[in-house]
Amino acid sequence: MRKIRTLIWRFLGIDYQMMLNKLDYVLFKNDRYTQKGKGTYDNGAKVWRWTSTPLIVGNYCSIAYDVNFIVDEGHHTISQITNYPLVNAVFKDEASIEGQTKDKFLSQFHQKQGIKIGNDVWIGMGAFIMPGVTIGNGVVVGANSVVTKDVPDYAIVGGSPASIIKMKYDQETISKLNSISWWNWEASVIKERYKDFYLPLATFLDKYYEN
Repeated sequence: MRKIRTLIWRFLGIDYQMMLNKLDYVLFKNDRYTQKGKGTYDNGAKVWRWTSTPLIVGNYCSIAYDVNFIVDEGHHTISQITNYPLVNAVFKDEASIEGQTKDKFLSQFHQKQGIKIGNDVWIGMGAFIMPGVTIGNGVVVGANSVVTKDVPDYAIVGGSPASIIKMKYDQETISKLNSISWWNWEASVIKERYKDFYLPLATFLDKYYEN
């Protein structure tokens, strides 16, 4: 199959290996280590990973075109001496090092890895979500932002590195919305109550928040 693909790309005037190198990612919808909640959709997001650590995305999230999830650091920062991924690069042609696998050797060192996204999050076009980040419920991530640290519930963030532009609501309102957790309602219930999502916020809270 690889030979057939190579011949087809060569016929089209494109080097197949060069094409593979330019596509060193997995589409969000195809990544087997991504856990995607109900109602969540994307328009061509990419997942970049070098380990099997999970990307967890909650319910009813909206992920725009060309969003990039960098799930782990690729072992660049585990050494205090060098930024270079020494073991993977220097021993790339060897299955083991002194009787143990490279993965086992590297597992003893901590690196930033894994991304957790809450519910009802909107991530704008071209944003980068870096490893080790947790994004709370109801967050808006501005287009082309680079999120390098945790984002609290219902914050609007933007920039590189991303910082909080403003909070959407006060803490009491945020607590009430998290308590209601509409994103956990059955799909049939959401469909039945769809008009309520276009009510004034105070009316919605009065209707569904229970002390």
